[in-house]
Amino acid sequence: MTYIEFFDESALENISTCLTNKPDRVIYIGNDLTLMNKHIDNYKKVLSARNFDIEFISKTVPRSKLESAINVLSDIVEQYDDCVFDITGGDEMYTLALGIVYANHPNRGIQIHKMNLKNNSVYDCDRDGKTVFKETPVLSVEENIRLYGGDVLYGAVDEDETYKWDLTEDFLRDVGYMWDVCKKNVREWNTVINIIDAVEQAGKAADEIGLTTVAKMAAVEQKLGKYKYKYPRGIVESLLKKGMLRRFDDSDGEKVTVSYKNKQVKRCLTKAGQILEMKIFLTAKSVTDKDNNVYNDIVNGVVIDWDGIFHDEVTENKYDTENEIDVMMMHGVVPVFISCKNGEFTADELYKLNTVAECFGGKYSKKVLVSTAIDTFKKNTKEYLKQRIKDMDIKLISNVQAMSDGELAKELKSIVKN
Repeated sequence: MTYIEFFDESALENISTCLTNKPDRVIYIGNDLTLMNKHIDNYKKVLSARNFDIEFISKTVPRSKLESAINVLSDIVEQYDDCVFDITGGDEMYTLALGIVYANHPNRGIQIHKMNLKNNSVYDCDRDGKTVFKETPVLSVEENIRLYGGDVLYGAVDEDETYKWDLTEDFLRDVGYMWDVCKKNVREWNTVINIIDAVEQAGKAADEIGLTTVAKMAAVEQKLGKYKYKYPRGIVESLLKKGMLRRFDDSDGEKVTVSYKNKQVKRCLTKAGQILEMKIFLTAKSVTDKDNNVYNDIVNGVVIDWDGIFHDEVTENKYDTENEIDVMMMHGVVPVFISCKNGEFTADELYKLNTVAECFGGKYSKKVLVSTAIDTFKKNTKEYLKQRIKDMDIKLISNVQAMSDGELAKELKSIVKN
């Protein structure tokens, strides 16, 4: 089969048909050859990883010249016997030219389809009762990022990159314990995490596997800055009781010693907002609709390199442009970007979320802010932030710490089901 795509700035509109039924070739029609070829390079990365051997062809046609478009499309129809035109995106002039070519070639079996990518439906625009598309188009988080020219940076549990969690039953219980402790007093939880993080920054590992850290009290206080050190009794004792912390000792006043159950628990207790991310991440995995998962791929702590080319800052003297998305989910080919805020935040966080979502999802992206504290902000600040959230078409899920698992699952489902 030969797919003909009217090139659009939206990568999804250019590539989704290939995900439903693999063609022999795809011909892109547009007016900017350089831009089309740049996009094609990204598409090849995604499709070649699926072992799709597809020939890509790009043809330039000025958008203002109808006759040129008619001639190019006529040549394609006469050269290939199995043409399938996708009119989901692209310029209206090309669609008009296609209508003329279709009328001039009634016996060529031309197929014309249009896709609704939000609900995964296909419109049979040539009205012959046939469609060539077989599968529902889906993308993984990693594929979606690559589609727009970026890539996902991966690392180990004790590094700052995207980490693939080992979701054992034991660890899932641990996350449940930590979330139960956190949601009872979010403000105090954040204080504890700041203290533990300061210990990690100021201290040194006291064992070979990195589960115990010892830091001088003076160095911890210096890292805390304006926040004075105070033994965080309530939450720490709960974490010790549940076994998340093996030890938290500042009894001599000279040093602080912290020991963790394991490295995954350590990551949850040393990174601000991590436990809220985990709650959203794991709840989203459980969201179903008619016994099917609503989200086909979910990743948290997604560190995105914008150009997909990783540089060694020391040897190359080049720096990667990176952003982290707290949770990213795919509903078919529709990406959902979630920012999780377990405390105070400013409008800058909204702009970051909006910018990344626009770059790696465009008009099809869904943007969500999950907050535990926005309703505790000062009135003017709260009203300003909520107005900006509305203006940027960001869905707000607030007071998540007070929700049951069922209520939270319903909110996460509604992102793509409303």
